[in-house]
This record gives sequence, C-alpha cells and structure tokens, in this order.
Amino acid sequence: MKNRRIKLAATLASILALTIVWATPAFAADSADVTVTATPTYIALTNSEATWALGTVAASTTYWWTADGNEPDPNETYEAADMKSTITNTGSAAEDIDIEATDFTGGVGWTLDDAAVDADQVMLGWQITGGSTGTINYMESADAAAELKDDLASSGTVKWMMQLKTGTFTDGDAKSCTVTVSARAHS
Repeated sequence: MKNRRIKLAATLASILALTIVWATPAFAADSADVTVTATPTYIALTNSEATWALGTVAASTTYWWTADGNEPDPNETYEAADMKSTITNTGSAAEDIDIEATDFTGGVGWTLDDAAVDADQVMLGWQITGGSTGTINYMESADAAAELKDDLASSGTVKWMMQLKTGTFTDGDAKSCTVTVSARAHS
C-alpha cells in the first residue's frame, strides 16, 4: 500500500509539474519593430547665369545671349557650344522646366510680344540645345509660362540661350525685365 501511495504521489507530482510548465509563458519576444524610411520628392533647380547686361541698345536690332554673344549658325541645329546658361535639376525626381518673363519696366517700358516689334515693343525669345534650326520661342507677358524642357531627369541639365529683338523707342530711360525659369513635377 505504501508503494501504491508513492506511485500515486509521483504520478500526481508529474501531472502537476507538466501543468505548471504548460501554464508558464514562453520567454519569446512579444513585440517587433519595423523601421520605416522614406525620401521625399522635392523639386529644385539651379541656373548658371543670373544676368544679361546689354548696356545701350539700338532700335530695330537683334541681340543674342549666347556663349560668344553672337547669333548661332541659323543653318545648323542649336548646339551646346552656342548656349549661354545651364539649368540643372537639383531635385529628387524628373521635372518639367518652365520659362516666363515680365514686360520691361523703366520710363514708358517695353511690352513683350511674341510676333512683332513696334514702338516700345520688343520680342524676347529662348532656345535650348538641339532646338530646331533658326527657331526661337518668343515670350509674351500676358501668356502663362511656356515649357522650356520636358522631363529633365534628376541631376540632368539643359543648356539654353536668349534673343532680344528691339522695336523703336519713345524714351531713353533704362529698361529691365525678369525672366524666370521654374521647375514642376514631371507629369
């Protein structure tokens, strides 16, 4: 009988021990971290030239903002060597580059026109490397910005130049305008 009690006690102790082991929580992680990283898309650009100081200009004359200040060969596609300035996409994504200008201020001012020059009226145009032979894109102050370059890759560059055609003048006051190049996300 004593052996039977010892066996029963041993069996109950084993059952109790197994129950306690199963009821005890395991020592495993009860949480895990996930690190999230992201780089924002941002739009930015630089332009290598900030001024075009023409000095005194004559009526009914064409001026060039090119690498050498002269008219590029009108029989050839515009080349990088012709260009005066370089726009660089310093953003993190592809960009569309726009260009726009204000009318000239000072005295009676000069109005921008995209088709003809006249009294106190001028044509201000631009072109990029690879642009069509002899073609200039003219700005008109009343228009919205024009697209200078489509889909400029991040870190990409585009070289560009300008042309000014003067009309006739009704005063001799100094004139100035602002040409703005801006970037927007490529769409």
